[in-house]
Amino acid sequence: MFNIDLFTASLIFFGFFLVREFVAYKKILVLKYFFTPLLTFMLVLMMIYSISINGFDKYRVLILLSLLSALVADTLLMIEEVDLLKNGMVYFIIGHVFYVFAFSGDITFKTWNIFLIAVLAVLSFIYIRILMKTAGKMIIPVVSYVLILDLMVYFALTGLNNGLSASGIIVASGALLFMISDFILSINAFVKPVPNSTVYTWLLYAPAQFLFVLSTFIH
Repeated sequence: MFNIDLFTASLIFFGFFLVREFVAYKKILVLKYFFTPLLTFMLVLMMIYSISINGFDKYRVLILLSLLSALVADTLLMIEEVDLLKNGMVYFIIGHVFYVFAFSGDITFKTWNIFLIAVLAVLSFIYIRILMKTAGKMIIPVVSYVLILDLMVYFALTGLNNGLSASGIIVASGALLFMISDFILSINAFVKPVPNSTVYTWLLYAPAQFLFVLSTFIH
């Protein structure tokens, strides 16, 4: 699963990740603005490395494209002096579309998927009902984002239909972390402020993106 180069890169990534969390918690904005996009850029470099040793294929290219979109979104959303949430959401939606295509490459269906659809539908209904009261003019991009996120999570989890492979478990875990991270982000943006929300969001978001990258080395 690992070779020394990937292992070393992973250690460096999580080392920088811990630094990013610390400076964000301490509200050292200059360093937060440096380390936040740096983490996503490192994942982009890891994806390029994955492609270089494993070759081009649809899955890896789509993950790379999603990370490039995320790099733009992360850079926009980290800025505290101005509200660029709407701009960032556009790039995250684009990124999730790439993930949907990546994870739906081998579509299968099993009975338990009906339960998954029901759970996602109920959660999204409750979620959207809450946000409809607070999101205002942002409700259309918010609903669009929720639906795209649902598709991403659905296809990531139903990848387990093909068996409990390491790659499938990694992708499913990443999708769940991503979903919880987005929930915290949206609560902070539209419902009520969450103290140190960026710390909690990235505590889940960064490992989620890392897991998606990791899956390309064993996919």
